[in-house]
Amino acid sequence: MTQKLTGAQIRQTFIEFFKEKGHEIVPSASLVPGGDATLLFTNAGMVPFKDVFLGTDIRPYTRATNAQKCMRVAGKHNDLDEVGRDDTHHTFFEMLGNWSFGDYYKSEAIAWAWELLTQVWEIPKDRLYTTVFKDDIGDIPADQEAANLWKSQPGFVEGHLSSLGRKDNFWEMAETGPCGPCSEIHYDLGEAFGDITYLDNGDIDLDGPRFVELWNLVFIQYNRLDADTLTALPSTHVDTGMGFERIVSVLQQKDSNYKTDLLAPAVEATRKMTGATIEEVYANYTPYRVIADHARTSSFLIADGVVPGNVGRNYICRMIIRRAARFGSKIGLEAPFMASVAEEIIKTYGEAYPEVKENKEAILSNLTREELQFQKTVEGGIAHLENLMAKAQQKGLKILDGESTFDLYATYGLPLELTRDIAKEQSFEVDEQGFKDAMEAHRLASGAGKAMGVMGQNVEVYQDIFAKLVEDGKLPKEGVQLNPYQDLATQGNLLAIISEEQSLQSASKGTPVSIIVPASNFYIAAGGQVADIGEIVGANWHIRIDDVQRPAAGIIIHIGEVIEGLPKVGDKCEITVNQTNRQNTVRNHTATHLLHAALHQVIGKEARQAGSLVAPDRLRFDFNHPQGLTQQELNQVEELVNQMIYDNYPVKIAHKTLEEAKQEGAMALFGEKYGLNVRTIRIGNQDQLSYELCGGIHVPSTGE
Repeated sequence: MTQKLTGAQIRQTFIEFFKEKGHEIVPSASLVPGGDATLLFTNAGMVPFKDVFLGTDIRPYTRATNAQKCMRVAGKHNDLDEVGRDDTHHTFFEMLGNWSFGDYYKSEAIAWAWELLTQVWEIPKDRLYTTVFKDDIGDIPADQEAANLWKSQPGFVEGHLSSLGRKDNFWEMAETGPCGPCSEIHYDLGEAFGDITYLDNGDIDLDGPRFVELWNLVFIQYNRLDADTLTALPSTHVDTGMGFERIVSVLQQKDSNYKTDLLAPAVEATRKMTGATIEEVYANYTPYRVIADHARTSSFLIADGVVPGNVGRNYICRMIIRRAARFGSKIGLEAPFMASVAEEIIKTYGEAYPEVKENKEAILSNLTREELQFQKTVEGGIAHLENLMAKAQQKGLKILDGESTFDLYATYGLPLELTRDIAKEQSFEVDEQGFKDAMEAHRLASGAGKAMGVMGQNVEVYQDIFAKLVEDGKLPKEGVQLNPYQDLATQGNLLAIISEEQSLQSASKGTPVSIIVPASNFYIAAGGQVADIGEIVGANWHIRIDDVQRPAAGIIIHIGEVIEGLPKVGDKCEITVNQTNRQNTVRNHTATHLLHAALHQVIGKEARQAGSLVAPDRLRFDFNHPQGLTQQELNQVEELVNQMIYDNYPVKIAHKTLEEAKQEGAMALFGEKYGLNVRTIRIGNQDQLSYELCGGIHVPSTGE
């Protein structure tokens, strides 16, 4: 087996291997998924490519590879309870992946996986075991193709292939949509981890302690229409995910992910503070593992703009830090200690992920501030929790109700997960759903509103319409041309009229419609800026446009209502953006950039944007900061923004590669999705006031 590779070298070897196979290297997306309201965090390597598999986006490449930052600590995928109690689970982890979007398929994916593992990394072939899909219900064909391909790999050991059913070896994104069989690669850790055990059907139990799953190759070939119906996709895709921490522990021949060079420095930093011997650490390993894991997770969260708070992602960040602090108190760490551990994380990951190095000050200060705040309240909170458990025990109960546990959080700052940890030590359970219901009721009562929106259009309807328009030669395969940065009016023909997801040849007055034309000059809502409104007008008809959306790759729909006349498919028309509405909106968009720059001058770089609304009548700017601004700070910000307007600085727009822009100091905002090429907005002259990545529309100078 390959010796003496560092974790950084292993990551780079993977990426370079697939680069040589023609893959585009795609930078890791933020832990906050850009433009995806269905996820709290990026929880898998495929999340940044989800829109490609759903058919709502087309990329300029068909092969991609990356190392993706992931987090599983909320929702369906939640590994929190296992973290610290074993050697392989983490709240933050990296997923190495290679992707094919309608390009290569099973043959290449399997051959390359085998080549990387056995030839490049020299893992002994007799220690690798693989699985393929065989439907336990019998409705979906077994993946005999993958089985044959594995058996044909040089040196593959006969008997090291298992067939598993839907639970293990059939991947689905959701209840409907793209899906397909998958093939897992497992590594035999050896006799030191126990005997090989077997399933009832005689297959080797690859979930047993002797084995660790390294890599999952997903072959996306079906589209699930409903619970009982699968159809073949027009093109097949490959989506793979390799657990980075696991492959590093295998290649570095460590019996724990926490003993690799990824996390051992963080464990060692904690050990030095406690004064324990290494033997004492291993004898009481759980607190050290929790602290190392949580210091890494919170460092990456803060680097991506998520700071400790009370709701959503900010709540998770707070909970992670406070949970680590409590485990620290169990091993004698009373003073704030997380910043010292985070410094080791920053050293380890700073080259691969520059954002942790660039935001070092924010990471360290947020960790220490949160620990100090927690120290003020934790004793009272735990004392109150012990009283609750004592009262419950007197009543013969072993469960704490949701209202009480939420009160522990609201009053004493004890997150649910911490309450659950402490309760479990006393053999109590917590009504978690009751806690969430109480928190949601509190949110609504305080006017915060619901946390998540709903998903949009029926993708398949629009994919079918797009395919027909391309087939008939009415649209190029690239789809509707979009350019919201030029003229406010353009001409074309009505290509399609859709109402209630039905295609119409014509539409009468009062009909709600979605209109497709060959080219659009309307801005689609993104980056906080709302969509344009306007009109589409023909010879004897008029459609008011209230919204613009992209429901599927290649398609842009103009949503509105027929105001007069009878528009028909094929009619010539003029597509016009409402000038007053657009002008008011873009003035507010440039103002948000000025506001961001002013906040940096007044309270420092820690004040990072965490959302915005840019509308024609107002702007809203969300930013992370540990306390509210003073009146003096508010006055300073106001004066600075007004001065920037009076000075009438030019607003310069340029297109660059993402790497170029970042090297020049352009600010990328967490939760936004960026391609390999980006649009930059620079305000000011040589000493710019503001330099951000932004796809929105702006005024030509600040005075406007």
